[in-house]
Amino acid sequence: MLNASASASARARPPERWRRRCIAAAIATLAVAFVSPIEHLSSELASAHMVQHVLLLLVAAPLLALGTPPGMVPRWLPPVAVWLAHAGTVWFWHAAGPYDAALENDFIHVAEHASFLVTAVLFWWIVIGGATRTPVSRGYGVLLVFAMAMQSVFLSVLLTFARTPWYSPYVKATPTWSLDPLADQQLAGVIMWIPAGLVYLGAGLALAVAWLREAEQETVAP
Repeated sequence: MLNASASASARARPPERWRRRCIAAAIATLAVAFVSPIEHLSSELASAHMVQHVLLLLVAAPLLALGTPPGMVPRWLPPVAVWLAHAGTVWFWHAAGPYDAALENDFIHVAEHASFLVTAVLFWWIVIGGATRTPVSRGYGVLLVFAMAMQSVFLSVLLTFARTPWYSPYVKATPTWSLDPLADQQLAGVIMWIPAGLVYLGAGLALAVAWLREAEQETVAP
């Protein structure tokens, strides 16, 4: 009986270690975003600010979702509402008015990042959940990730190919770094477009593979 109990405990340890590592990695990512020089640079360079956003939305948030024990993931989250809330939050804070306000007011800046992180964690909870349990099917998760990637690409294209700078504080701050404000904004758009797109692509492919495996198991099962 003791052997069986020890064996069961040993089998339970790897997922728990995995969750702890995910949480530790998420905390480290948040430290890089807010304690490293990126935090200071984010007030002067749009590209640095975008790096900060990518770290929040596409590194820290999914790691926090993966680190959440399965029983703690809410099963009642409405996928479409969460998707709209997260996408809407991203678009709202990248509009010129809210973005400029966040750069000029520390309280608003904290609110911006808090809303990014909260809505992103809710989104990743839906598509990857805690451990292997998700509130929606893998196929639905693939669709949600694909749709999120497409809206991100659209916003990044607008930033990258804009003919004038969107954010007035950077017009004054960016030249001190020997950068043209528009070029800096275009670099920010590329950061949102390519590195962020690769994360969404990887997540979508991982969900698709898991979906196919589940379908195979259902086919093989008597």
